[in-house]
Amino acid sequence: MSSRSSPPKAAFHPGTAARRNKGLGKLRLRDAVAMAVGGMIGGGIFSVLGVTVALAGHLAVGSFLIGGGIAIVTAHSFAALSARAGRSGGLFVYLQDAGYPRVGSYISWLLMFGYLIALAVYGFTFGHYAANVLGLPGIFADGFAALILLVFLGINLRGVGASALSEDIVVLIKVAVLALISTVGFLHFSPERLAPLDNKGLGGVIVAAASIFVAYEGFELLSYDYEDLDRPRWTLPRALYLSTAIVTLVYVTVTVGAQMLVSDAIIISQKEVAFAAAGQAALGTAGYWIASLGALLAASSAINATLFSTARQMHEIAVARELPAIFAKIRGGLPVTALVFLAVFGAAFAMLPDITSLLTFGSAVFLAVFGATNLLASRLLQGFWPKLVSAIGFLACLGALVVLVVQLVLYDVATLLLIAGSLALVSGLRLAFVRHQRGSTAGSMV
Repeated sequence: MSSRSSPPKAAFHPGTAARRNKGLGKLRLRDAVAMAVGGMIGGGIFSVLGVTVALAGHLAVGSFLIGGGIAIVTAHSFAALSARAGRSGGLFVYLQDAGYPRVGSYISWLLMFGYLIALAVYGFTFGHYAANVLGLPGIFADGFAALILLVFLGINLRGVGASALSEDIVVLIKVAVLALISTVGFLHFSPERLAPLDNKGLGGVIVAAASIFVAYEGFELLSYDYEDLDRPRWTLPRALYLSTAIVTLVYVTVTVGAQMLVSDAIIISQKEVAFAAAGQAALGTAGYWIASLGALLAASSAINATLFSTARQMHEIAVARELPAIFAKIRGGLPVTALVFLAVFGAAFAMLPDITSLLTFGSAVFLAVFGATNLLASRLLQGFWPKLVSAIGFLACLGALVVLVVQLVLYDVATLLLIAGSLALVSGLRLAFVRHQRGSTAGSMV
């Protein structure tokens, strides 16, 4: 049922909040596409390029195509479920409306944890690019990662006006930087640089696609601001399809361009700051600075948007009594507790020594959440083809998740144990919360 007669919900994205404050009306298609593209590119190619090339080699573009395909199919499920719900809220609302409140509660905890890891990825990216630009040892990267998260915590604590960055301008700058360096790379295109194509094997392409899938996280945030879209049933699906297709094209273009400019060995050896190496090869010192500043800007805007949106999601879910009540508290109209929690723990996870562990961690969480979204859509949607598309999305997410787990079992047990331990902790905390809720309810009835 639509909630048009109820008061408007809080904006979940700083770009949406900015439009509300300026009285600019509903989000048009181009506004929605800009927000979704900005959300994905925020920590995407700048942080995953080196890892993808290390795993997939010359066929790294294949990994981005697979990831993009999964994202586009999942976009179909988000669009259909949003239209069915007719209101803002995302997967938590869809599961509640479908009669799966317990699943919705657990998925909401898992999703919040996924956004926490995404924050850590963006912080890690900012920290390493900042340390690299200043010529400082790697240990300083941790300090910069924590610092940028605390800076945006302070910005968000000042209110919506301070945190509502101009999404259109930020996205334009990020895409322009990527396009500039990629164009130079394509001007030096030589098929020999990618010979033989399968130097890492086709298995490496699939493993890479699963490992870096977190680079496609971000488009789903549009579903949280569904009621702020102009003609949402028309705008949302088009915005989701366009944004995921654009980002996939950008990732493919940047990857090929970078591989034309520098060898795979250099990209792998500098995987935390691989795009800066490509920028330097393209335009010398100027290219190095342009690429680095682009990465810093992208990571900063992603931190701001993720911190802003996730804190408000935590507040909404806590109001629904599916998260501890402390996250439902508001001070000065702001979800202060949620903001502090996300910034502090995001900084803690950003201290992990290797970007691969963070990317794998985040990818596993979002593959699970997006798989659940596709499964729900395949059960609820009407019509053979909509059901089939969502079912394919579910199987793709499940298959990628299985590949990821097998890869970790064989080659990175430490990261697997970290993921398993963290998920067990999340599950344990949720179980304790549910038992506390039941005890409180039973006590109030005595």
